[in-house]
Amino acid sequence: MEPLSLSFFQLGLLLLFANAAPLLTHATTHYHDFVVQATPVKRLCKTREAITVNGQYPGPTLEVKNGDSLVINVVNRAQYNVTIHWHGIRQIRTAWADGPEFVTQCPIRPGGSYTYRFTIENQEGTLWWHAHSSWLRATVYGALIIRPKEGSSYPFPKPNRETPILLGTWKT
Repeated sequence: MEPLSLSFFQLGLLLLFANAAPLLTHATTHYHDFVVQATPVKRLCKTREAITVNGQYPGPTLEVKNGDSLVINVVNRAQYNVTIHWHGIRQIRTAWADGPEFVTQCPIRPGGSYTYRFTIENQEGTLWWHAHSSWLRATVYGALIIRPKEGSSYPFPKPNRETPILLGTWKT
């Protein structure tokens, strides 16, 4: 019986297909537009201008699956610098998209825009995103829900119902 021998070409093909296997898990790329802007917001019977995302306070809830990618285009129509921090997301190979102003990225200046691109890798649960610029984190935030990959289950009994609860402060 002859020993098994692979040519460099066959070995290269084998490695190529082995590395491509995770790409075949039906991951999705989710595209979102965040417009950061001043919005009249009514709370506690008073209307105040607040900086919001897409006119929502709190901002939009993002729902993805483990392995999915996010592409979020942030347009800054506010009069303040802003960055977005993806709280709890492991920024593997995308540390520049982590959001701390003047630490991992320059701020998005008024009138400017920036597109965040990253992949959710080996994470599940409910996290959140928020502004990472001065006091804007008080009104610019939202939930980030990461569900298990298709065909996988939660690491605990599946809940009957899920409702994200976001707590914040409101100064009158």
